[in-house]
Amino acid sequence: MNNIYSLLGLAYRAGKIAWGYQAVVAALRSQKVELVLLARDSSPGLKTRILRFCREYHRQGLLYGHKNELGAALGKPPCAVVGITDKNFAVIIRQRVREVDV
Repeated sequence: MNNIYSLLGLAYRAGKIAWGYQAVVAALRSQKVELVLLARDSSPGLKTRILRFCREYHRQGLLYGHKNELGAALGKPPCAVVGITDKNFAVIIRQRVREVDV
């Protein structure tokens, strides 16, 4: 498991994660989410809806990992979308995702 998944697990244990479509959308609407991670293997419709919400609420949405990996990082079943609600975790995770994607 790489560093990003370790950070996601730590953020989850700290209570700084919203996971799953409904929870992430609710957190976006209440302006609690700082960063959204969307699994690369999620459905095209889900990607479109989540990225539209991210634009609407001025939050960054990044494609990263796969549903099984995101779920495993949180100790949950496969999960297509994760919202990070803590600004510090979001900054670090955003930086690490960019390093991996380069």
